[in-house]
Amino acid sequence: MNGFFDGASRGNPGNAGAGALMINNEGKVVWEKAVFLGKKTNNEAEYLALITLLKAAKEQGIKTLKVFGDSKLVISQVSRQWKINLPHLRLLAQRVWDLSEGMDISYHWIPREENKRADILSNEGIDGV
Repeated sequence: MNGFFDGASRGNPGNAGAGALMINNEGKVVWEKAVFLGKKTNNEAEYLALITLLKAAKEQGIKTLKVFGDSKLVISQVSRQWKINLPHLRLLAQRVWDLSEGMDISYHWIPREENKRADILSNEGIDGV
């Protein structure tokens, strides 16, 4: 199963949204969600989008997930390649790691152009669509 996430913030901080989706091995969208997050920074929105994705995967009993996102910061931090200096982001990363317990998850950075559906969903979250 492949999962995609994106967070958006209009203003930094500002009104924020999270978008996430899962696509099965046949390329079909099997789940997607747009969430309004309130006032958040862009990095917080990215983390909360990933958390939304992982919660859904866990609820659906998915054991193996390839996660794709266009946030170099979040992908690099949750895969433990980069140090997390900000305490509030460290807490969000810990939530990601806690949710990942018992799952086989790999994290992959992709360019924004390859993450269009998640981007649309994150903006729908801000707009309340």
